Amino acid sequence: MGRTLSLLARLPRLEDDGVTHRRDCECVRCDAGFRPSEQERADARERWALRKARDAAARALVRRRERARVKQAALEIQLDAEGRVVDAHLNALYAARARADADARLAMLERLRREGVPLAQALERVEQSVAANDAHPAPKPTERSSSLSLWAQQGSNLRPTD
Repeated sequence: MGRTLSLLARLPRLEDDGVTHRRDCECVRCDAGFRPSEQERADARERWALRKARDAAARALVRRRERARVKQAALEIQLDAEGRVVDAHLNALYAARARADADARLAMLERLRREGVPLAQALERVEQSVAANDAHPAPKPTERSSSLSLWAQQGSNLRPTD
């Protein structure tokens, strides 16, 4: 009884291109003399190199497009965040303007200043009108510091000496 060879022992050994049989291939085809010629090997190497270059270029293009997409997304996120900050700032400014427009004391002060009344006198007149309109009259300012404290309590950053 003879020993049977495994079919795996006679499988072709291929070059890196996966098509051309290597020079040391011992498959049935190569043993029968049907080995690739040197020209066929050179052609196969060129095709393999071109395919590798084409695949590398395609991968590079995909990476470049992905980087551009990520940059664009990051820019959109940054612009969106900056837009929210600007919107919040504008809303705060609009709210401050609305509060200033609704303040009768400030309107009276602006009117007096446009009429040419000095700031200290204009502030005194506004305080007097506020004290007259209040149910609880404000304490009479006896000195300059009490006048400053009244305006400071009302949230004004103006001083009578400005």
